[in-house]
Amino acid sequence: SIEGYLEGIAEMPFDWNPEALKAQAVAARTYLSRRLLPGRSGDEETYGYDICATNRCQVYRGLQLIERDGGVHWRDAVEDTTGEVLIYGGGPIEAVFTSMVGSRSRSNQDVWASAPIDYLQAVDSPEEGLVKFFNWTVEVTPEQFVEIVKADGLHVGGDLLSITVDDPPEGEGRSTVTIETQRGTDSILAPSLKGAFNRQGEDLFPGVLPARVGDGSLLPESLLSYTYDITYEPPEAVDVPGLIPTGDQPDEGRVVIAGEGWGHGVGMSQWGAKILADGGSSYSDILSHYYSGVEPEPAPDFVPESVVVGLDTGLDGVQFDIEGLANVLIDGAFRGIAAGGVWTATPVGDQVVLVSDDPFNTFLPVPLRFRAR
Repeated sequence: SIEGYLEGIAEMPFDWNPEALKAQAVAARTYLSRRLLPGRSGDEETYGYDICATNRCQVYRGLQLIERDGGVHWRDAVEDTTGEVLIYGGGPIEAVFTSMVGSRSRSNQDVWASAPIDYLQAVDSPEEGLVKFFNWTVEVTPEQFVEIVKADGLHVGGDLLSITVDDPPEGEGRSTVTIETQRGTDSILAPSLKGAFNRQGEDLFPGVLPARVGDGSLLPESLLSYTYDITYEPPEAVDVPGLIPTGDQPDEGRVVIAGEGWGHGVGMSQWGAKILADGGSSYSDILSHYYSGVEPEPAPDFVPESVVVGLDTGLDGVQFDIEGLANVLIDGAFRGIAAGGVWTATPVGDQVVLVSDDPFNTFLPVPLRFRAR
């Protein structure tokens, strides 16, 4: 069911202020309603589901979540906002949300290749001094910086000569980072640099990325957001470096990326929602703030009774635990009873083989073969 789906959403800690939880519940319901409007396409159409379960959509981890400590608070938030959606222009809004934005959220056109959306424009957020990753710094050598962007497809190489950031005024489009090296010059959109660092940085330079913050803990990603400045400090020129003892040689220069927030920065800040709720704001006030005046309202025409969730695609296999007994249904048809234990489903040709780790399990034919979708 739609409410059952929302109860399995894992986007906000259950012990946060109830008004923040209700704001998250409305945003999640709105996000789903918007996703369902055009119908299924791509993997959704191929495999027969409505929405994915990862952060490509919104994170779904199952109904067992609300059975944990504090889960009742999230269930209450879902129930207290039943049927409520953010409506603009006659339909559900694109209710994107992000972990934290720093001092100010981002306008959608400054992050993505899209026309300005009235309710996704930048607003202030009360996070300074109250959120761990309000601001952060990542430092790498010029060589490391070049290797990261080169590994991600930029046509650069050799010594780094300069980094230029073209940063338009707020609301006027995405920033561009131009990188000049001995072997050429290339540009990358500022949002894409975050992806390059997160795809390549840790693999190329483990121990350097992700960087450590002041308390010694690691940043959760190599680059946390699209909101940052870059400073390039070139190495000192040395005429005869081979004649200078290693310990006396000048440093090799550095590239410093100083940013704030964590996530894409558009729409509702989850940490900002918590801080506003702790300060007395209602969930309606929070949503109206981050979505530029749009407030929740009952919208039964846009809220389905049920939804099919795609947990993942393209896997080599899936392992899962069963407690007690479980019915096995394939394409909705009952095929047997699985006993408790560890089970593995593996695709073999045009079939999927389901096997138990217990060779004496007689509740279900082992292996069970059925045609894959």
